Amino acid sequence: MSPIWLVAAGFAVLAGMAGAVYLIRLLIPGTQRQAPPAAVPALAERTATVDRLLDFSQTIQGAGRPDQIFATLSHFLRIELGLSGAAILTYDSETMPAIQLRSIWPESLSPAGGIGALAELDSALCPCLRQSLPRVFRPDGSPVRCVLDASLNLPPSHPAYCVPFTIGRKCQAVVHLLLPPGQQWTEQARQLAQTYVNSAHSVLTTLNLLAEAEKQSLTDALTGLYNRRSMDQLLQREVALAERHAHPLSLVMIDLDHFKEINDTHGHAAGDHMLRAFADCMRITLRKTDLAFRYGGDEFVIALPQTALAQAQQVVQKVRQAFMAVDFSHAIANIEQNPTLSIGVAERSKATNILTLANLLAAADQALYSAKNSNRNCIRVYEPPQAA
Repeated sequence: MSPIWLVAAGFAVLAGMAGAVYLIRLLIPGTQRQAPPAAVPALAERTATVDRLLDFSQTIQGAGRPDQIFATLSHFLRIELGLSGAAILTYDSETMPAIQLRSIWPESLSPAGGIGALAELDSALCPCLRQSLPRVFRPDGSPVRCVLDASLNLPPSHPAYCVPFTIGRKCQAVVHLLLPPGQQWTEQARQLAQTYVNSAHSVLTTLNLLAEAEKQSLTDALTGLYNRRSMDQLLQREVALAERHAHPLSLVMIDLDHFKEINDTHGHAAGDHMLRAFADCMRITLRKTDLAFRYGGDEFVIALPQTALAQAQQVVQKVRQAFMAVDFSHAIANIEQNPTLSIGVAERSKATNILTLANLLAAADQALYSAKNSNRNCIRVYEPPQAA
């Protein structure tokens, strides 16, 4: 397979257009004139390869999730290259677990200890992830080829080819491919595998950019919490789920006491630092199923699904204690005392006629107003007005 054909094939995959096939065929020697009989099978195989590349490109361009792309990539590679095994993993230090198995074939290559065994895998011991370069592992090479061999039960008797790439700014991916014993990773096979990976990489990058853009539209730039724009949609969903499954739902409104004085006295940079610190306290304290929003200025809202009122009070008390433990003296000069929080809590309940999102927000806001009127630095629970 000539380099010029591979360049054109890569163009065909990335473009995903049938017209690129015409360009490829023009570049294949002898396709513009009658081919010798001996060359017909080779030309037919090249054409079939191009068609499969185009089919792969069109398939992944219609995918909406990264997992669909990883599964499709594994499927096409093992058919195209006659693989005996394939594994695709991603590494992102900000996710739990950091290393995730995205696709594996056959299932017998899965780790003996289950997917959880990957949590202890040291990514620094994978030369491809560490160096960000593709690499061939030969059966007669070093007895310790790659940490993935042992973690995924990859037999070292099979020639391996590992192709790493990066998705976005933080996520690294590695495609680990195995050939049957006795075969070799030729230059042609490696370049063809790289062409498939490059095409998948392009689409995964596009999906990542779209996801980042959507995330930025839904989150507050300063704190990283959900913003008010996303609050109505997400809270309406939680109210609907609470209604459908008859689960409790509590809502919390929080205000940083005397925040305007912090801004006026120490500057907006100090105020921004305090807001970010409080957001960090919520991230550390709350469950993954809880939702935290910056409502506006120094006001925040927390939704606690499947949480009754008594438990919600315990949760916000932990948030309050975590914020009180923050030492601001190093970041904010001459601060006299740590800032405090005023907190209002309400629960969705038929007994109090608080069923809609609007009623729940109003009840939590009224409880917050009560906390502010009680000299602040306290937690107040919504109390329905007493009948005359």
